[in-house]
Amino acid sequence: MVYESSPWKEDLKRRRQLLLQYNTKEHFEKDEDKAYTVIEKAIFYSAFIIRKLLDCNEKMSDEADQYAIKVTEWKPTRKITVMHRWPREGKFDWEEGKTKNVLGNKVCNWLIHSFVFFTEVNEDGTIESFFVSSDYDKNKVAYQVEISEWEKYMKFIETDWVVSLHSHYDEKKQDYVFTKKERG
Repeated sequence: MVYESSPWKEDLKRRRQLLLQYNTKEHFEKDEDKAYTVIEKAIFYSAFIIRKLLDCNEKMSDEADQYAIKVTEWKPTRKITVMHRWPREGKFDWEEGKTKNVLGNKVCNWLIHSFVFFTEVNEDGTIESFFVSSDYDKNKVAYQVEISEWEKYMKFIETDWVVSLHSHYDEKKQDYVFTKKERG
C-alpha cells in the first residue's frame, strides 16, 4: 500500500521526462546503449509505479482506473522460448495485426510479468513502439504499444488527483467499498 501518492507521481514524472529526453536522434547517436537502457528502465519502472498507485483504490480516480490504451496484437508463428523470442527470427505474423483498446493496468501487468520485450525504431533511430508479452501470454500474443501512447498514459496518471471520494461499508466484504472517485 502506498502511503502518499505524491512522491510516486513525482518519480513517474521523472521517468516520463527521461523517456522523452533520451528518445532523440542525438542521444541515440551519442550513446545508443545508454539511451536504450534509460528508456527501457523508464518503461518498466513506470509500469510498476502506475500499478502500485492503481492498487491503492482511494489514490486514483475512476478515470485512471478505466484509462484505455490502444494496442496492436501480433500472434506468434512459432513457439516462443527463452532461446527463441526475438522478432528477427520470424516468430510473429506481421501481416495480421489486430488493434484494440485495453486497460492501462493490463499493459502494466504485461510489462511487470514480461517474457518478451523488444522495440521498433523509426528511421532516425528513435523508439517508436515497444512489444511486450507476459510469461502467461508468450505463445498467444505480443502486444505493440506506441511510445507516444505510453507517455500520454504516464502523464495522465502523474496528474491524476482524487478531489471527491464516495464510499460505504460493505457488510458482505467486511470492508469499505469506493463507489465514486472524482478526478480533479
